[in-house]
Amino acid sequence: MDEDGAAPRLNRNQLQSIEKSLFELSRKQKSQTIPVDLPVPAFWGSVGQLLHHLEVELAETIRDEGMTAKAQLKSRRLGIIRTCVSDLTRLRLNAFTQHAVLSNLLKSPQGDAVNVAANFETMDWERHDPSERAYYSGVGHLVEKYKHEVSWNALLRGSGIEIPESANITGHAPLTEFIKQDEKISYETPDAVRTPPSGNWEDPEIDEEDRIRQIDAFPGRATGAAPPAPLEEPPAEDESGLRRIRILKDLSDPIITEDGSEIVLTAGDVESCAAPIADTLIAAGFAEPAPL
Repeated sequence: MDEDGAAPRLNRNQLQSIEKSLFELSRKQKSQTIPVDLPVPAFWGSVGQLLHHLEVELAETIRDEGMTAKAQLKSRRLGIIRTCVSDLTRLRLNAFTQHAVLSNLLKSPQGDAVNVAANFETMDWERHDPSERAYYSGVGHLVEKYKHEVSWNALLRGSGIEIPESANITGHAPLTEFIKQDEKISYETPDAVRTPPSGNWEDPEIDEEDRIRQIDAFPGRATGAAPPAPLEEPPAEDESGLRRIRILKDLSDPIITEDGSEIVLTAGDVESCAAPIADTLIAAGFAEPAPL
């Protein structure tokens, strides 16, 4: 490093190595939540030399050859490297911020001693850029300011009010602590529906003559149940299996009997038909039963 703190001037091979390291570092940082170690000290200064070198080459190519395919290729290469620098900067600043906040919040409220978890890695500043360390320290100062404004230590340790261990907290006693009371509880109910507190229910005595009078006053309802509906007797059939019906409406089409003969029925006729035919005509409203 030079006397003014800048990175030493790099040759062409070293610049190519920095360019390769830049893409490799960006790939690793995408999968890490903590800052990845830099490959060389003053890494960002070396990246600055790389970009300056590419800008000079591009300007010379355009001046000597014009905007040729070679110049366009160099311009595209310069744009890709700048995009990589932007992405890597964003990733690393996020990682430094998260690490600085967690490291500060894990400090003991009583002092500066750090109570860090076993898997929490501390920073090795020899493997990071000095500008990144300055940023990290600035984040730590902002966290300290925030903790002071919200009284962070008081939130963790309490306000200092001593609370007795055996504090008498009033409230309802648990259900297991209730006991039976000597006072008797009476339930006032109307005399008509009052029941004795214990014992079996006894039916009131009713004179047999009164029971008979109640049955006579409500015939068919002695048991409280509705009498069954009378069964409808099916239409009588004669021994030949025919049913006697009276035709109510004229039939436009003849009726074909079981033996294949046709019968033309008109309103007012009384015929003896097979049971299936008679039932069909009765159901359709063309006839009605006409038993003898």
